[in-house]
Amino acid sequence: MIALKLTSTLIFTALLAACASKVPVSETATAPAVVSAGAPVAQQAPRRTALVAGQFHCELGNRVDVSADPQRPDAIKLAWKGRSYPLVAVATSTGALRYEDAASGNVWIQIPAKSMLLNAKAGQQLANECKTR
Repeated sequence: MIALKLTSTLIFTALLAACASKVPVSETATAPAVVSAGAPVAQQAPRRTALVAGQFHCELGNRVDVSADPQRPDAIKLAWKGRSYPLVAVATSTGALRYEDAASGNVWIQIPAKSMLLNAKAGQQLANECKTR
């Protein structure tokens, strides 16, 4: 029994030593992730979802109203706490919808599961877990 424990300990130590790398972690490069058919993620365009407009109910009783801007296909109108803000679409690498208003700092991010309103100038979340009913 002791010989078995000693043998397994030696084998485990040898395996760990074989896996050790002499290259520092900061110098290692990460290979691109492969999604399908050998194409790296960076070469595949993210899916862009359609804007969901309407009344969003958020946590803590907050409400955000979102509507498409009929004059500009790349913009929305966002109503928050009695004020209306024009937000313009910003490209993302993830496929999430992102709209920003540089003047107020408001940012509306919409993904299929939920949406959120942020203020980039103040660095804070204004409304989170926003969903239509």
